[in-house]
Amino acid sequence: MITIEITNLDELVKEHRGPLTAMLGKIVADVEGEVEKIVIEELRNEFERRGIRANFCSIEGIHLRRIMTS
Repeated sequence: MITIEITNLDELVKEHRGPLTAMLGKIVADVEGEVEKIVIEELRNEFERRGIRANFCSIEGIHLRRIMTS
């Protein structure tokens, strides 16, 4: 299993969905969910380009403890 914590959520939403969505996202949308969609889209596109078949799953309700950062 691979777990990735994205730490620049607002920047990604702003870049991929526009500044208005990023600004309103904090109020009316699930910013983490939006970033998850962006990352899955990017991964899916790259995997397809390379001929990799994969299933993407979203897991809710897990608490992660960071032990190392890069």
